[in-house]
Amino acid sequence: MSEKNWREFSAAETADFVQPVLISSAFKKLIEEAEPEDARALRLQVEPSVNEKTACPYETSDPLGEQKYCITPYLVHQYENRVLLITTGKCLSYCRYCFRRGLTARSQNYIGGKELKEVKDYIKQNPQVTEILVSGGDPLSGGFEKLEKVLKELRSIKKDLLIRLCTRAPIFAPELFTEKLLHLLRQVRPLWLIPHINHPAELGKEQKMALSSCIEAGIPIQSQTVLLKGINDNEKTLVKLFHSLACMGIKPGYLFQLDPAAGTSHFRVQLKEALELWERAESKLSGLSRPKFVADLPGGGGKFPLSALIYSKKIIEQKDDFGFTALGIDGVIHKYTY
Repeated sequence: MSEKNWREFSAAETADFVQPVLISSAFKKLIEEAEPEDARALRLQVEPSVNEKTACPYETSDPLGEQKYCITPYLVHQYENRVLLITTGKCLSYCRYCFRRGLTARSQNYIGGKELKEVKDYIKQNPQVTEILVSGGDPLSGGFEKLEKVLKELRSIKKDLLIRLCTRAPIFAPELFTEKLLHLLRQVRPLWLIPHINHPAELGKEQKMALSSCIEAGIPIQSQTVLLKGINDNEKTLVKLFHSLACMGIKPGYLFQLDPAAGTSHFRVQLKEALELWERAESKLSGLSRPKFVADLPGGGGKFPLSALIYSKKIIEQKDDFGFTALGIDGVIHKYTY
């Protein structure tokens, strides 16, 4: 398509929004080349809206309750065996539904040597920590040298510390996935790449090349997706996305119900509607292509499997620990004993 489906925003316009406005050249290209319906789904994710100025009573600046678990301004320890490293507040493009809007608005500087040493010391003093999520903002937004420093310092803690590199870079900036970066990722294994992908139209030629290069380099990938109103809240889109990812060798990991961050209610799919949608979509996905549908409980309650709300309605009877009777996919009631 020759006609642009996106536009630039002036400084005066962007000043009205707390969340910064930045759309990468690679994502602009996706918008330009997409069919109108797909282009709209892409634009809604990155173009600011007046709806962001409206905050609902249940929305908060810290919807996951991460502040409760902060060890340092850069380190969060919520789950016993894993920690979250917030490397920076900057991103390669800014998603309008971001749940860390307060962090990205401050554009927190990339973690430095002193802060990184505090993180290393903490993990060494807490041997139950076996995984670390390297996130932000976007860890790849600070450039190669800063990312290299972080990953190599983390690897020096212990050989079996599992690193999860959480990023939107394969979609927003696929050009970053050079042989130099791939070599670094191979060096610091065990490492999983965790890309954030919401729509099949995000899988353009360059994006697929970036993801495939990681797989070919021996870097396993598990994706995550956010359920977004007007963007991917239909069965066809979700099934196509997750099947396409599985065909590429990427395991769909999580489908998230949108977190109640302030100014994001226009993206939220109501829970009843979301459950009905997922029940339809899930039946068309195999174990390989089916992510877990979850919600992060407010106040730091952690991830809750929303599929439990669907399956609980199908349990007809449960007899202690010896068996249960449930409704099968064939519409017939089955008795299971063990």
